[in-house]
Amino acid sequence: MEGKRCAGFLAALICLGSLMPLVAQDQPAAGNKLDFYFWERVRQESWDNTSSLDESAADSSAYLRLRTSLGAKWHPGGAWEVHLRLTNENRLYLAPKLDPRLKTDFNVHEVFFDQLSVKWTSQRRPGLALTLGRFDMMLGEGFLVMDGGPLDGSRSAYFNGLRLDYALKNKNSLTFFFVRQPRSDTLLPVVNDKGQAMVEQEEQGIGIHFSAKAQRTGLEAYLFRKDSFAFGSLPGGALQVAGGRLVHPFTAKLSLTAEAAVQLGTWGEESRRGLGGYFHLDRKPGRRFPCPAQLTLGGIFLSGDDPATPRHEGWDAAFSRWPKWSDSLIYLLAKETRVADWSNFISLYGQLLFEPADRIRLSLAWHRLAAAEKTAPTALLSGSGKARGDLFIVKALYDVSKQLAGRLIWEYFRPGNFYRSGAAAYHWIQFEMFFRF
Repeated sequence: MEGKRCAGFLAALICLGSLMPLVAQDQPAAGNKLDFYFWERVRQESWDNTSSLDESAADSSAYLRLRTSLGAKWHPGGAWEVHLRLTNENRLYLAPKLDPRLKTDFNVHEVFFDQLSVKWTSQRRPGLALTLGRFDMMLGEGFLVMDGGPLDGSRSAYFNGLRLDYALKNKNSLTFFFVRQPRSDTLLPVVNDKGQAMVEQEEQGIGIHFSAKAQRTGLEAYLFRKDSFAFGSLPGGALQVAGGRLVHPFTAKLSLTAEAAVQLGTWGEESRRGLGGYFHLDRKPGRRFPCPAQLTLGGIFLSGDDPATPRHEGWDAAFSRWPKWSDSLIYLLAKETRVADWSNFISLYGQLLFEPADRIRLSLAWHRLAAAEKTAPTALLSGSGKARGDLFIVKALYDVSKQLAGRLIWEYFRPGNFYRSGAAAYHWIQFEMFFRF
């Protein structure tokens, strides 16, 4: 494993070193600009039975999440940009009265570097840019690359590493990235360190992403590798991923988006192979409320492991363990494997989007959920069926002004025979206000 880790660092250093002559040749234009910004998110979440599907279990929860971010962007010259953001998220527990981990009703949590990066943009070769440090990164819809630290929830989503972007002709572009994600934030100083876990075991990734435009169709292709390093009872593993995405407008009102990928690699002594993908067909009728502004029909397939075979076929969410399809299901998935571990998952869904006013959007969605494979029976899982159940999502988003926005989400899940007999339904509610300045 140490050899794989060194190989990843070496590839990243070679890429960085090859760019140094270009950086040296560039003469930055004059200019010095410093911009500050402030974000405050107040989020209230309440739920019951979400992680146990058991009415008698003491797993109800209600709490406030208060996330504060202060950031700055400095442009010292035409070629350079420095980005800094400090973030803190505290929680006020209402029920139960104590933080399950810190044993207090109000946790004064860490102040950490959410962003700390330097970006260089070539003045001689337009479209060429290199970002080094800690930064956010989302490729496509975040199907495989979105969140580098899933264990701290939505407190942060950063990656540590480097990213090279090159805009080619005809709206084509090429992105190379190398990232390293330690188990906790050990790479930069932390104020009031609470030992916040970021990921179960150290991970490292290196990859390339190509984006093109063929007439009206948008095309993407990518190839990357993720290495997980052994920790405790968790073995090391290597995962190679190859896939692509397309967005095709059939008409001005009807479009198709689809993405699929194949995964090959190892997990300890076990070989692995996974398949995953999704699609959604979107139609925008162009009519006013009360008619829907958009109608969506979609599907998701993420392979599961067949216990009858010698290899592991379960889909690996790579760097995309975030609430892409549901804010509540990530807690239930944690009881199967890991939090937000999208795997062994199938959905056929429909969604209606309404715009009753200029700054208000209302979304209604229904997911018919299933598992790709049966699993061994546990306290939560039946081991006998594949029907996960039905998920209903109501989401209201509203922009009060440029500085103030909010949303309300209600999710209701009715379990099927994939879960144990007598599994109870749950309700999950989130209310959020977001202030930016």
